[in-house]
Amino acid sequence: MDRIMLISADCHAGPPPATYREYMPSSLHGAYDAWLAGAEAQRRRRMGLFDDEFMQGFEAAGAEGLSGAWDPGRRDAELEADGTVAEVVFPDSIVAGGVPFGAGIGMNSREIDPQLTLAGARAHNRWLKDLCEASPGRRGGIAPIPIDDIDVAVEEIAGVRRSIPHAGVLLPAGTGSLPLYHDPRYEPIWATCEALELPVHIHTGSGPPDYGDFPFAPILYVCEAPWFAHRPLTFAIWSGIFERHPRLRWIMTEQGAGWIPGLLRQWDGLFDRPMFRHLRGALSLRPSEYWARQCLVGASMLSPEECALRHRIGVETIMWGSDYPHPEGTWPHTRERLHETFDGVPEGEARAMLGGNAARVYGFDPGTLAPAVERVGPLPAEL
Repeated sequence: MDRIMLISADCHAGPPPATYREYMPSSLHGAYDAWLAGAEAQRRRRMGLFDDEFMQGFEAAGAEGLSGAWDPGRRDAELEADGTVAEVVFPDSIVAGGVPFGAGIGMNSREIDPQLTLAGARAHNRWLKDLCEASPGRRGGIAPIPIDDIDVAVEEIAGVRRSIPHAGVLLPAGTGSLPLYHDPRYEPIWATCEALELPVHIHTGSGPPDYGDFPFAPILYVCEAPWFAHRPLTFAIWSGIFERHPRLRWIMTEQGAGWIPGLLRQWDGLFDRPMFRHLRGALSLRPSEYWARQCLVGASMLSPEECALRHRIGVETIMWGSDYPHPEGTWPHTRERLHETFDGVPEGEARAMLGGNAARVYGFDPGTLAPAVERVGPLPAEL
């Protein structure tokens, strides 16, 4: 292909509340209506992350395009206008209002009745299946999995593999009142994801505490949310999850990428120090080696500064994402943003980060995507 295969490893989607009702038992409609009353207040609170004037301009410029959060035809048109030919889809909590009973990006254990959280996740995953099937071969789904009941979680993960193409599973960054991820209770999840070749995803958004209604609360969330999203990687490496499950893929999405080299350097230093030799446990590799073998970063809105660190992060571990249709993303100005970030990057490296790595991880077929690439993909010279 002359043009570049652009695959977004981080997009978001979710239907309006009325549509979610169609994907859950009628017996839950009353509970859902009650939840929605509080959820709308939470959504308005989340929108406090963004400046009012900025949001007015964003919504005015892309009002019709925002309906792509749930309309597959509009979604395809918006992505193609941006040069994107395939995507993986996480739940939405900004445009469409959030997964029922909080079972989405911000999912934290025990905040809501676990049975309701499970019902919300199932409703979303049924809808996600239909969204992906509307654009076969071009859309993959990242399914939220509640972790309250491990046996149920394993069943849900198996169902994701059967029903959703180019799939992965989304686990909450914060485990609430449940044990943290180094606990053996989660072993069936790691084993199942490894056996089914389903990547585990940790997306920024869950884990931080409630900062209250202070004027400065949103910026506290913005500053700390990435740290909470990084945290599960600590448990995955040092507790031996990657040692025991060498084919498990672990993907850190929308939490930046510039932090990775420094953290791996620090952890390698701890691993190498004789005084901590007894704390390595059964680890046979340095932390940076586990990262290179099993981890990737869904580097949404990759900045020029982060791109300059690509060899220290690992070119083969970086997957670009547009974050469509969120206001912090690159849509509808992706082509300009790509030029800002990838100007001067060797073409082979750019192709890997912009689509090749995602195609490999999620199983997209470049041959199937080729006609769309030649129609809408950016030319190397545009970078």
